[in-house]
Amino acid sequence: MSIEHWMFFGTFAQKDFFEYPQQGTYAGVILNANMVAHAPGGLAAFLQEKRAGGKYLIDPLTHAFQHDPSVISDGEGETKSSIRSLAEHYGDPILSLAGKRPLRPKDLAGGALSDVVKNCVAFQREYLPANMKETDAAKYLEDQATQEPYAVVAPYFFLTEATVDHWLPLCVDSVRLTRAAVPPDGPRVFGSVVVSQGVVTDRVAREKVAQAFASTSADGFLLWVDNLDEQSAGGSELAGLMALAHALRSRSREVINIHGGYFSVLVAGAAGGNGMSGVAHGPEFGEFRSVVPVGGGIPIARYYVPKLHARVRYRDALRMFREKGWLETADVFHESVCNCSECQSTLGGDPGRFTLFGEGNAKSVRRRQGIVRIEFPTREASQRCLKHYLQWKRREYVQAAIAPKDKLLLELVEGAQLFEDVAGLDGVAHLRLWETVLKG
Repeated sequence: MSIEHWMFFGTFAQKDFFEYPQQGTYAGVILNANMVAHAPGGLAAFLQEKRAGGKYLIDPLTHAFQHDPSVISDGEGETKSSIRSLAEHYGDPILSLAGKRPLRPKDLAGGALSDVVKNCVAFQREYLPANMKETDAAKYLEDQATQEPYAVVAPYFFLTEATVDHWLPLCVDSVRLTRAAVPPDGPRVFGSVVVSQGVVTDRVAREKVAQAFASTSADGFLLWVDNLDEQSAGGSELAGLMALAHALRSRSREVINIHGGYFSVLVAGAAGGNGMSGVAHGPEFGEFRSVVPVGGGIPIARYYVPKLHARVRYRDALRMFREKGWLETADVFHESVCNCSECQSTLGGDPGRFTLFGEGNAKSVRRRQGIVRIEFPTREASQRCLKHYLQWKRREYVQAAIAPKDKLLLELVEGAQLFEDVAGLDGVAHLRLWETVLKG
């Protein structure tokens, strides 16, 4: 059984990587609805040129309107233009409230939820296909000139331990209304289960959510646990994620973790009892994500260490490889660390060229204490790290789908033993915890 490898669309600058390292690597692409509303022509062309015939999903992003207006503000007190465009597609009460106050469950009483669902379904099914007709590529694609999403995703709202009883009934009703709005010969219907870490660690809340969504006739679910970094999460969070995924997977429904890392990939395969049908991540920092966005911080070069299944700061990776003696020759590096085509072409037989993964330029940045000089990775270094990362992600999905559970769990233990002397206990703890949770 294969594990569907989905990619989350970030920026147009990354569009070439949706066919990397080879055509057919990704089962599909996930788009944020505000990007679709803001740049439909560009995304329509991208789907035709880079994803012709491939699947795509649109995250309706309706949760954005339930938060404080500052979350969707441009920093100057105005609603972001892309969010405003999306609100116009969804209509009232979302349109009249966006940027003024948070949407509440009572605002969707009566027929209001039905109106939002109807508009959300029409947006997903019609907006991009209409723009696909206008692209230059349309005349060459014939039957693929216009393409509906793989599934229509029902409007949804963020569930926390404190709000689950208020928003959950609306989320479930939204799935049922979406099912009624999509004809039998139309796309699949997916629900979105977007929850706090507190929900997945609270057995009662977790089971309530799972049972409510399982009672619908959805064909599958998008799963998103707020800011769940699998490399720093505790055992209760990881076990809760796995339990929720399995509960949603009942009747073999599709479950796609839209922001997941290697632990989720293992859950989707034999090591986790095929608890998910697919896992998505972004081209760069997309293996976990906060529901309420926070600042991105300063970009730094990170090298994906395969046996740690972790993106490590370049300087730390360089130190560990030197201490291990893996940079003595290129052959030793390729045997001990990575033999992907990007690493082979970058080193070119010279282990000293590993520094190309971390090359940067110093820039002046204003901080509270004044102007400081900070080193940013060059575009070339970022792309080398990204190509190496994407090659390994593809290998991980394939391996997790075909390798037996015992072998996958042993590989985690061996990775922890191999790196403990240079990464410390904290640097390998996630591997041992994953093995424990998956074994349990």
